[in-house]
Amino acid sequence: MSKRDDFSPKVKEALAKRVGVKCSNPDCRKPTSGPSDKDILKHTNIGVASHICAASPGGPRYDMSMSSQERASFDNGIWLCQTCAKIIDDDVIRYTKELLSAWKKAAEDIARAEMTTNTSHTSSTNDNELIKFYVQCFDRPAFQHKINQEGSMDDFYNAIEDTIIALNTGVQRTRDRTPIKTAEGKSMLVNSEWRDKLGTIVDMLVAINHRLKIAERDNMFKLNPGGYYCFSDREMAT
Repeated sequence: MSKRDDFSPKVKEALAKRVGVKCSNPDCRKPTSGPSDKDILKHTNIGVASHICAASPGGPRYDMSMSSQERASFDNGIWLCQTCAKIIDDDVIRYTKELLSAWKKAAEDIARAEMTTNTSHTSSTNDNELIKFYVQCFDRPAFQHKINQEGSMDDFYNAIEDTIIALNTGVQRTRDRTPIKTAEGKSMLVNSEWRDKLGTIVDMLVAINHRLKIAERDNMFKLNPGGYYCFSDREMAT
């Protein structure tokens, strides 16, 4: 049986605390620690220190070029709730090493913003104010007619990811990518219909970024000078 390159307790603790003990999936952000009903001096944990690249051969996203030390290092870990940990391992096509690394970086940025930013917005912010915030999150060149106006494909991906994070958490990034806490995430909407619609929009943004990254990886499109993407695969284009 292959040896697993597991994380040390110190690495697990760092992965959890650097993201505020919340799931690093930007679509989740669920707290992973809370009080135990059995003992007032204990807590319940539903968080998992997951490997970005698997700890042993045959596992999700296993990278044979990595050393044992690299597999067990902080850089190869991401803190997730138990549900999201299973989801990322069941679909390695969608949940790539690059995507999980981006989640980890964003989760740390959000935790830093939540810890250091003094904001007047609270969970009592009414739905109309939240919707105004969500609308202005789309004021980016990436959402205009010529989507190459962000400057590069990486900038376009970042614009989409920034918007997903803002809708989920209320944390925006400035032009220099500094995170700032400005509102609350869509889960704070009282109107369930609006909340569901925002959830659908987030799912669409995730799908757009994912499909474009697949297309770019497989050389399935080219960007014309006029700012239009020309896809060689009709299904991908839709």
